[in-house]
Amino acid sequence: MVQGLFEPWDCSVAEVQLLPKDLLAIYTDGITEASNGDGEEFGEERLIALLKLNKGRNAFELLHETMNSVQAFSAGEQGDDLTLIVAICK
Repeated sequence: MVQGLFEPWDCSVAEVQLLPKDLLAIYTDGITEASNGDGEEFGEERLIALLKLNKGRNAFELLHETMNSVQAFSAGEQGDDLTLIVAICK
C-alpha cells in the first residue's frame, strides 16, 4: 500500500523478505532534502552511508544518531518535517 497526498501515483511496488538483523528505514523527504548553509541537501547517499556506518547499533540508537546527524548538517530552522522510522528484524 502506498500512502501519500495524491491518489493516482505512478511508482514501482515490490515485496522484499526481511531477514534477521535486516534494517528497515522509512523516512519523509524532509530527511533527504534537509539542506546546509550552502544549499547542499543531506541526500539519500549520505543517509545510506550513515545507516551502514552505524549498522551495529540498536534501532533506538540508530534513530537518534541519524536524526542528530541530519539536524547538525542542516543547523537552523527546518524547512520541512523530519520523520524517520527505524526497525531491525529479529
